Amino acid sequence: MPRLPSSLLRRAYSIDPLLPLLLPPCRDLSSARNELRWLREHVRATNPKNQPNHAIQLSKLVLERSRGKPLQYILGTQPFGDLEILCKRGVLIPRPETESLTTHLASLLLPHHSTLNPPPSSSPLRILDLFTGTACIPLLLHSLLFPHLPVSLTALDISPSALSLARRSLTHNIHLRTLSPSAAADIRFIHADVCSLALDPASTTPLSASSADPARFDILTANPPYISPSAFASASTESSVRVYEPRLALVPPPPPSSVRPSESEPHATVHPADTFYPLILSIATRVCAQLVVAEVGDMEQAQRVVGRSREQMREGGWEGCEIWRDCPGPVEWGDGGKEGEWKGGDVRVRGAGEGRTVVWWRGERGRKWVGG
Repeated sequence: MPRLPSSLLRRAYSIDPLLPLLLPPCRDLSSARNELRWLREHVRATNPKNQPNHAIQLSKLVLERSRGKPLQYILGTQPFGDLEILCKRGVLIPRPETESLTTHLASLLLPHHSTLNPPPSSSPLRILDLFTGTACIPLLLHSLLFPHLPVSLTALDISPSALSLARRSLTHNIHLRTLSPSAAADIRFIHADVCSLALDPASTTPLSASSADPARFDILTANPPYISPSAFASASTESSVRVYEPRLALVPPPPPSSVRPSESEPHATVHPADTFYPLILSIATRVCAQLVVAEVGDMEQAQRVVGRSREQMREGGWEGCEIWRDCPGPVEWGDGGKEGEWKGGDVRVRGAGEGRTVVWWRGERGRKWVGG
């Protein structure tokens, strides 16, 4: 990381003696001033009757931030759409890229909800979110889709701490009136392990609403751990992420023995960052989903995931897949608009920026949702 010029530090100090401490994590004066303002507002809001200690408390928070602690863990929240998602150490911080893909997904669903053989009110659109973390995806989907489209959302995670925080976020946003009170009944939380769900045919039972209702979902969303152990340990992963955010939500375990090389590439191995994608598609096939939306780290990973899913797609009846960039939008073919530039040039690529999401679809509803 380049050193900050002394002239910038002097200018920051002339504005506020605390600003130079925020420059290392913020890297520019404008961002540092914004963070100082937010920290000052946080101190005033959380201790309105203790004004004499405001300066001490503010200095303490600025020092924590200067040491790399994420701002979201200090403030305890992260804006996500119109929502305010609660944050705490040990639970992954929601990212803008995740907000973008969630908003885009909702924009695809709403125009078609009255034309795709809409289910009666007793059978809403069923969405399963794996690796839910703060539940930012299901919470935002509910806020965007309801009341236009009845939805039932299931949020699953292996971390009890994450699920506890997700439930608090649900209540918090209902209290703020950024979520409808109906969200309390429309969103349920399940503590489960994705590996167990994928590898044990009987393990989808916890996903069923009742013993008489099989586990069936229309859409599956997922933001799985997708950073390889080597990348996590290297400079490519920010030090604040390595130190403060949960490795469990960032780095996948080694691939299960059942995730073997495909017949078309018998000598290929599963990349250590890609462990969960075959499992996600396996679960989606079993629960009869017609659309899968899975976040990835970059275009290189998106290409790997798409290429390796070909055989699973054939076996599961998946009709197509596409890649969404940071800002999903108009369709390109292959990568960069040049058909066949990479192995998989028949795959649509939408939008601008880095590759962030792989989408699979099948069936009439899946095709219409993605415009296939």
